[in-house]
Amino acid sequence: MLDDKQKRIRVAVPNVMGYKVAEFPEPTYHAFYDTTKGYPKPSDGRPVYEGLRPEFAWPEPA
Repeated sequence: MLDDKQKRIRVAVPNVMGYKVAEFPEPTYHAFYDTTKGYPKPSDGRPVYEGLRPEFAWPEPA
């Protein structure tokens, strides 16, 4: 995932990009859950956030 120069977040989706999903670790939380859409909240026991998890911080640019 990266933050481009226009402040948009880009996400790589391994299964769409042809990677073997079984080789990736299990996700630990749900990000960008939108309460305005009326979708049911995920109920798999993982934490659900409206954005990135609260303790997340972008790394300093190199």
